[in-house]
Amino acid sequence: MSVAIKVDHVCKKYGDNIIIPDLTANIKNGEFFTLLGPSGCGKTTLLRMIAGFNSIEAGTISFGDQVINELPTHQRNIGMVFQSYAIFPHLTVRQTGNPDGEQTCGRN
Repeated sequence: MSVAIKVDHVCKKYGDNIIIPDLTANIKNGEFFTLLGPSGCGKTTLLRMIAGFNSIEAGTISFGDQVINELPTHQRNIGMVFQSYAIFPHLTVRQTGNPDGEQTCGRN
């Protein structure tokens, strides 16, 4: 499913540091959209706000006509691939995919 994403006058702060001061963006339904910028400019912070991992201090984020600011992360129907290639660097690939060690598909 594809949906338009609207970011309207969004602000993100960490303490007194304003990371994203006043961002507005409209991503059209089905549009290929890319965020470009130097390290530390807020690209990942914005994606984390859209996904629901970071709070929003001001403004609104909408999926279609639905404002999602207060919608819990697990109800947003959106995924995110983290920058780090190893979500749990202390685990092997098998342990990361199956951290409780239970057997899956006949393999351990």
